Amino acid sequence: MTFKTGGSRFDPKIFSNFTVQIVNGKMAIDMVIVSPLSQGLKTHLSFDFRLDKGRPYQSIYQHDINYCAMIRGAQESIYRRWFTSMLNFGNLATSCPIGRGYYYLHGWTLDARYIPSFFYVGDYRISVTLFYGRFKKNDENPLVEFYVEAVVT
Repeated sequence: MTFKTGGSRFDPKIFSNFTVQIVNGKMAIDMVIVSPLSQGLKTHLSFDFRLDKGRPYQSIYQHDINYCAMIRGAQESIYRRWFTSMLNFGNLATSCPIGRGYYYLHGWTLDARYIPSFFYVGDYRISVTLFYGRFKKNDENPLVEFYVEAVVT
């Protein structure tokens, strides 16, 4: 999987910065948390697919996870394996609450052995939303939303 582009928007009461960049096909995220993130933090993941650039993305998979349980390793999953691989490329928090401070992920790419078998050759948009409570697609004030576009060849 080669990352192509990314972007984000964030709640300035929680983050003073949340930047997603793609450098040489690898992901770089820099964030500054100004208000601690507590237990109950959840993540909504959305995977969209298209065969080629001339077509719109279509949703193929969505999943909500308990972020705090995932990072502490309460249950093994593909997301936990992705997160564990990210720890080699940054200083991401490994337990909740997640305190104030600067966190980063630099130079990470998704290793081929961690790409799900249902990912076919083509273009993907992976969107991530951090939130509390219940996920609402229309929520205008999530803690952070970011996306990356990538190609599986």
